[in-house]
Amino acid sequence: MKAFLRRKPGRAGIDITPLMDIVFQLLLFFVLTSAFLGPALPLELPDSSRENEQSEADMFISIDAEGRIFLNDILVSLEAVEQAVSALARENPGAGIILQGDKRVQYGGFFKILDIIQHAGITTISLAYEEQDP
Repeated sequence: MKAFLRRKPGRAGIDITPLMDIVFQLLLFFVLTSAFLGPALPLELPDSSRENEQSEADMFISIDAEGRIFLNDILVSLEAVEQAVSALARENPGAGIILQGDKRVQYGGFFKILDIIQHAGITTISLAYEEQDP
């Protein structure tokens, strides 16, 4: 009976190396996905009482209070926006664009961008706004 009670010499415990690998991969996943959530320009968006519906976007176009145009957080000219939108429409006819405009932006500049988007044939255009508190 004593033969059954003997323990083998060795180390006791749990190997946490696979656990650390999984934790590192999860951390890496969340860091990378948070970097691609969307543009982080400091815009003051207009308010709306409508519920915010999330939509998929292939391109973000932003206009700040000074009228500068940003294409996916990169400062560009109006001609560069036209070329990029036309190229997107050729590659992906069902592409979606989110248009963000500071609430102090001039009306004419905003509609120049809308005209370029519609001229390229893209019909999925979302306008970004801030939700009003009820």
